[in-house]
Formats: sequence, structure tokens, C-alpha cells
Amino acid sequence: MKRSEKLALFLGMLSGDGCMPIQHNGEGYRDYAVRFCNTNKKLVDLFDNLFFDLFGINGRIAYEDRENKKRLWSFCKYSKKIFLDLRKLGFPEGVKRDILRITDSIWKGNINEKAAFIKGVLITDGCLRKQGSILFHSGSKLFLNDLADLMKEVIGVRKPVKEYIQREKYYSYQLNLNKKETAILLSQVPPWDNGTPHALSP
Repeated sequence: MKRSEKLALFLGMLSGDGCMPIQHNGEGYRDYAVRFCNTNKKLVDLFDNLFFDLFGINGRIAYEDRENKKRLWSFCKYSKKIFLDLRKLGFPEGVKRDILRITDSIWKGNINEKAAFIKGVLITDGCLRKQGSILFHSGSKLFLNDLADLMKEVIGVRKPVKEYIQREKYYSYQLNLNKKETAILLSQVPPWDNGTPHALSP
């Protein structure tokens, strides 16, 4: 993969299961953390590999065992420079649910970069069904609408974003691709060959 495609994949994964929280250390100073969490360790390893390829440094990987839940793996790296660089690209700090958007670097990228970004979202916030279709699920309406627009540039079809209410007060949003549309999308995704070939399989 080219560096630009790795960055697109990284930003897609960060949009799905990553964050840049606003938090402080014990002395009251900002600690500028970049975080990524997933129950699939291969995805956390992939995120760490991408982070190293892009920024030349690894983060710290840890895990948390939770009662009646899968082990949660987490990546964390404290770096003011990297934090601010990602913010300049357009990735938000703090709670991202209502403000997350697809960054300009992705909109201006080529078809492979856009497909790599979508793949990053797919392996974190998406689901590849057994029958060959894809479901994206998110609490962010703005982001999923952006994703639908980006998807049109990759597969040629703008799919509708559906809204759902959970427990009568929580809104969530879904974007579905049928089997044919899924095949078109996956055919555009650049291969990954940096030691984690299976990490891209949802």
C-alpha cells in the first residue's frame, strides 16, 4: 500500500473505533492521547502497525478483561505533535459522535484512498454478512451521511441512511450495501501485506 492509502485506512479505523480524548494527567496538563479499542487483537495490531508506518513510533497495547464480555484490547500513544497533526487533518478531539466528518484529505484522494478509508470503517464499525452484503452501523448521522456520499464515488450508487430509535430515546443509523455493491467495493480495496493479511477481513 502507498503511504496515502495507509493514512486513509488509518483514518477510517480511527473514525470507527478510535478517539482523541480531552483529558489531563495528574498535574493538570493535557496528555494528548490517541486511542483505539477493539475486541479483535488483530485489528489493534494492525492499527499499531499503521501508526508506526505513518509516524515512526509504536503505541502501547494493553487489554481489559470484562465480566461476560470479550477481552477488550486497546492501543494508546501520547504525542502532542501527532495529536495536533491529526486534528489539523480534520479529526475531532473529544466526544466525536455528533461532530465526526470525513476529512478533506479523503474527499480529495483517489479511488484507492477512498476505498481504503471505507475499508477502515468497515472493519471497525461495519459487518460483512455471510450472504455477501455489508452493514455499517453508527451513532453519528453526519458521518454516515458523509460515508454514503463517499460510497457513491466508489461504487456509483448513493445508498440511503436509515434511522432507528433504540430504547425509545437513542438514535442510531445504518447504511446497507447489497451483495453486488459489496463486491464492487471490495474489488477497489488495496491489498495489505505488512504481516497482518487477515486483519482486513471483518
